[in-house]
Amino acid sequence: MRKLIYAITFAALTATAASAQGVQGIFTSSSKKAKLEKNAPTLRQHLKQRKAALQAWAAVPAEDLQEVTLTANVTAKNRAGYRELRVREFHYIGDCGYGHGGQDVGVETQITAAAVFASDLADSYINQAALLDIPIDSLTIEIHGQPDKVPTNRIAYNRNFLYTIYVESPASDADLERLAKLAEENSSVVNLIKQAITVPVNIVYKHSPRERVIEGETLAGLREYIHGKRQAILAAEAAAKANPAPKKQGGVQKGPWVTVFPNGVRQLTVNEKYLILHDNPAYLGGTNLGLTSRENALGVLGTCLTHIAEGEAAKLNLDIDSLSVRVEGEWDPRAGRAGFEDTPITPQNLRVTLTVLTPEPYAAIRKWIDQTESVCPMYNVFKDTQTFEHKIVRVKRSKK
Repeated sequence: MRKLIYAITFAALTATAASAQGVQGIFTSSSKKAKLEKNAPTLRQHLKQRKAALQAWAAVPAEDLQEVTLTANVTAKNRAGYRELRVREFHYIGDCGYGHGGQDVGVETQITAAAVFASDLADSYINQAALLDIPIDSLTIEIHGQPDKVPTNRIAYNRNFLYTIYVESPASDADLERLAKLAEENSSVVNLIKQAITVPVNIVYKHSPRERVIEGETLAGLREYIHGKRQAILAAEAAAKANPAPKKQGGVQKGPWVTVFPNGVRQLTVNEKYLILHDNPAYLGGTNLGLTSRENALGVLGTCLTHIAEGEAAKLNLDIDSLSVRVEGEWDPRAGRAGFEDTPITPQNLRVTLTVLTPEPYAAIRKWIDQTESVCPMYNVFKDTQTFEHKIVRVKRSKK
């Protein structure tokens, strides 16, 4: 049975990681509750377990390991139009709001991507804390993009990332700053995103008839969704032209955040209401309860390309009957070991295979995909170099 990562609506945006784990109001007093919780697992205990796992992992000889291909598959789901991402046995749904022809039933890709970057930073931070025996009692990272410091010719997308590390720890400020520096240096995903990478897109072109016969009662398929999306886009453009929105003044919008649970699992909160779980395999001290941030980095490229392709098809008034995207890249776990000192810790040779079923001529499809690449936010995140900066905020949990 496939493991499912549900997009769960947040009932309370200020809920803590602890309050999200079960019913909290069954005790008549907080002291009785605390008495039973005193032996609950802690993040400090997990750090000890993770250190042992990381030391055992580092001792594995290079000849016992091999390069692997990471794969993320995305499918545009017929009449609904939302994007389903599948990585190994895990999957989740991506969608956009009503104003862009979506139904807001899943995560928005650009915000998810930032959360994925923060998740890998949080995992790397915990790794370094474990290896250096620096105690951490809680960790949450919030992230958002910032305006360009100087004008650029880049398209509009989330970039210039600032992440805030909310940490509870008795460690010194110097130790916490040291962890932050080491975490960024050892983050596979962040080092990937900092680079400028051209990701080739291969088109698998399949032809379908222009005229179709749809039998029985049905909501039909992707073709109908895209034409409906066209109407939504045209209406939104007309409304924006009639009533231009005022430019936003200063201030920083709240970004997605990642909370590390006591067992090391990371919970990504996206759009302030959807949750995704990230975890590590057992040999890295995890429990394999979710996809890895490295895999999800490939996944957000696929969901973004799929989403933008739908929108560009709508603008071009194309008939598209099915659309799927496969993103692949090689990752070498031997990186850093003897004989592989120069092997990158990041995935390499990223590539995209886009499969489309359509009655349109190939020339129109090639133009469509070229246009999609030029405006796709995540494609441009990979294509351009990115910057990251951080700040650290100490927190203290309530003892209620």
